[in-house]
Amino acid sequence: MTDSEPTPFAGRTALVTGSSRGLGAATAKLLARQGADVVVTYRKRDDAAREVAAEIEAAGRRVWVHRCDLGELDDIEALMNAIEDPATGPGSLDIVVANAAATSFRPLMEAEPRHLEKTFAISVGGFLRLVQRSVPMLEASGHGRIVAVSGADTVTWIPAHGILAAAKAAMESMVAYLGVELGERGLTVVGVNPGWIDGDSLKLMLGPFYAHLSEMETRTHPMRQTMTPDDVAQAVALLCTDAARLMNGSIVRADGAGVFSFCGRNINLGVEAALAALPADADRTALAGAAPSVTTDRLSPPTA
Repeated sequence: MTDSEPTPFAGRTALVTGSSRGLGAATAKLLARQGADVVVTYRKRDDAAREVAAEIEAAGRRVWVHRCDLGELDDIEALMNAIEDPATGPGSLDIVVANAAATSFRPLMEAEPRHLEKTFAISVGGFLRLVQRSVPMLEASGHGRIVAVSGADTVTWIPAHGILAAAKAAMESMVAYLGVELGERGLTVVGVNPGWIDGDSLKLMLGPFYAHLSEMETRTHPMRQTMTPDDVAQAVALLCTDAARLMNGSIVRADGAGVFSFCGRNINLGVEAALAALPADADRTALAGAAPSVTTDRLSPPTA
């Protein structure tokens, strides 16, 4: 931990589900750097979870590692029992970050009941049970914070994401209801909805097209960058602070306006492609004003 690192979570303990990689790992490590002891969970990657734990210990914080499939209620019960017991866990909780998710990526017309059952078991049933078991410890802490990680597929179409989008949308609705139910008990519940997050999941989904699409995202994003797990973890950590308490019941977008701007970005890309297909000696000035997004730079003929 550096001398300049703020420590708003000193003396507090955080549970971050699905924290062996990606956003979960980045969030667990950031919370630790900012003073929190952390419970790390994983479903398959014990080795990756241990690597995250080693970094947390290197930051001078305590850490516990537990396997937990959030789609299995027995696993959730075992995890929470372990956390409650000072012999196997911290014995208390101040922060819960519900990050774990899994699904079967396929069009809805190809979905089978088992695909929906598993996805909803994690993001809906598992999320609610995790909250129910966490609340007594969070309430005892006097400043309990719950942050649920949603996804851009709840607000825009992403190929083969229909099942996960439906489950995450249900989770977002629960965030609002839980915010009302738990507010009087001193707890806050907030959802965070990131957009593009660079990482293994995106590389797997996009396959050989990843590099090209990543370059397009960087070039067209309003902030001219792709968001990394570390970027979004900063937003998650912010929502865990006492200062964010009035965001209770809200879904916070953490994408730098990337999703909102997506339609316009596609228009710009389409205009660029059409202009690139014109002959070099074409009268481009005649196209000025065809669309507000067509700038002088785009109308300039290509250089040799």
